[in-house]
Amino acid sequence: MPKSRSLPKPSQEQSARVKKSRPKTRKSTGGQHTTTPPLAVGSRVPLTNDFGGDISTQDGTTTSIKQLLAESSKGLIVFTYPKALDDDAYDLYAEFEYHQFNWEKADMSTIGISPDSVSATAAFVKEKDIRLPLLRDPNMSLVKAMGLVPGKGKFKQSAFILSKEGVLLARTTGRVERIIDDLNRVLDELME
Repeated sequence: MPKSRSLPKPSQEQSARVKKSRPKTRKSTGGQHTTTPPLAVGSRVPLTNDFGGDISTQDGTTTSIKQLLAESSKGLIVFTYPKALDDDAYDLYAEFEYHQFNWEKADMSTIGISPDSVSATAAFVKEKDIRLPLLRDPNMSLVKAMGLVPGKGKFKQSAFILSKEGVLLARTTGRVERIIDDLNRVLDELME
């Protein structure tokens, strides 16, 4: 029987270079930390009133993803942007408004979300003649819960689709063209 060879143990210097990954944690009530696994496409979001934190309409009325899904016909198409009155935000909004006709058969509500103040959101709506509903996520709690803030913490424009039942059908981040292409692939399948 051949003698089995074991791998040599790494030296202390080699061990020091290995970074161990730790699960991301967030503070919960009572100062305790809880692990937050990333929300995978195909998984169901918790349909509780506190999932996604405090989000509000452009007039300051508090709402939740649970309530928005209940008010929608078949789900939500959500685009997120870091800052109103920004050319990138308007480009994203314009593409979403343009595609409303194409997405009509999906029968989903389309909304925009940013961490902006009520006054900045109102100024964006007035200056750019915004017709789609815009919501505020001042603490970026929904954006974070949906896994749209990368490890470096820099929030970029993105989008996601939730079915009426709260299933995450798509999540995408990047340039406007990529976001629209990713959403079109999913929505085309839903509308067939």
